Amino acid sequence: MKKWMAAIAGLTVGANLLPGITLAQEVPATLRQGMPYAQARKILLEAGWQAVEFSPNRERFSPMDYIINQLGYNEVEDCSGTGMGYCRFSFADANGRKLAVVTVNNQRGQQPKLQRWWIDTGK
Repeated sequence: MKKWMAAIAGLTVGANLLPGITLAQEVPATLRQGMPYAQARKILLEAGWQAVEFSPNRERFSPMDYIINQLGYNEVEDCSGTGMGYCRFSFADANGRKLAVVTVNNQRGQQPKLQRWWIDTGK
């Protein structure tokens, strides 16, 4: 039993010593509520998150149309049509985990602002 535990500890220490190897992608601590989505998106992409591309031919209405056609963010998953006009964007890490990002200020001629984000466990 002790040999097995020592082997696991050695693998864990070894993985920590190799640069560029991560066991789990981190959500950047530099994300801030209210920052422009363009800035938040750049931070996420530079941290290794990948924008999840959805079909550009899907049914969509005004906020989504503006975000996809004018701003070029095809990772927008859905938008509410009323109230604050929230839009949800999706990202994935190398391990397949999903990151949900929600913005406000998504109307034509405006720049979306980061509202909240979380690791989407699908529950």
